[in-house]
Amino acid sequence: MAAYPWPLQPFDRQHAVRGFFCDPRLGDAGGKSVHTGVDVSGPDGTAVYAVAPGRVSIEGEQNIAVAAGGRDFGYWHILPAVKDGDHVPLHGLLGQIAPGWGHVHLAERTSDPGPQGTYWNPLRPGALAPFADYGPPVVSRIVPSRPPGGLYGLIDLVVEAFDHPPISALPPWHDIPVTPALVRWRLVHASKEVVPWRIAADFRRSFVPEVVGNSDVHFGDVYAPGTRQNHPNKPGLFRFWLARRFDTRPHPDGDYRLDVEAADVRGNASRGHLVVTLVNAKREV
Repeated sequence: MAAYPWPLQPFDRQHAVRGFFCDPRLGDAGGKSVHTGVDVSGPDGTAVYAVAPGRVSIEGEQNIAVAAGGRDFGYWHILPAVKDGDHVPLHGLLGQIAPGWGHVHLAERTSDPGPQGTYWNPLRPGALAPFADYGPPVVSRIVPSRPPGGLYGLIDLVVEAFDHPPISALPPWHDIPVTPALVRWRLVHASKEVVPWRIAADFRRSFVPEVVGNSDVHFGDVYAPGTRQNHPNKPGLFRFWLARRFDTRPHPDGDYRLDVEAADVRGNASRGHLVVTLVNAKREV
């Protein structure tokens, strides 16, 4: 499918996005899921337009889907100006941003392979355009489950990382972080890579949800305990699992460098490093 324009005017200009693809979502009732689209900022009442022509389905009081050539585009948090079954052209008016929301949630979905479909990152190259991002994400903290100077046996590894939207939304969402599109790690000893790069999270292209009850079963595969979602004037905390029960015993004792890299959809990347010391032999004495 060819690139598509923004759902707000002007269509050919990049807008502020305050919520990125696969940001964590934690419900008041304990639900845990990931964000299946992007939140394009705009004042309440802003007109929302179709990014591709297609047939309208009304999927809720403020939710619209448009079937367009094998893909469904979802537009949430808008007051519909169309009816179920209508056909809208490219740039056709769909409605206005509903009071209290300050954004339109834009999602792109195909019907397979999973029973709940595949959601696609609208910010990936070749999709929502124009979109530019020049600053890399930040690796803020690497957290092993034991003190880094004395690792032994089975350990857990977590990293805290975030990205900045290329255009910040207005308050109360100004300078609120978003998730990186890629997180990976490796282990280096004596200038040699002893554990090659392993991917911890990859949101660059797509995500296949598997929601059971009010939670996605894959949430805990990516996000570690302590993760918090964003709220107005309250930045979240994004904690990614690097490894759980990583076995240090096959590796000789000594100093190692744990490298963690976080990248965005345009390949901008930064790394964080933590020196750790394995002491398995000392524990056996």
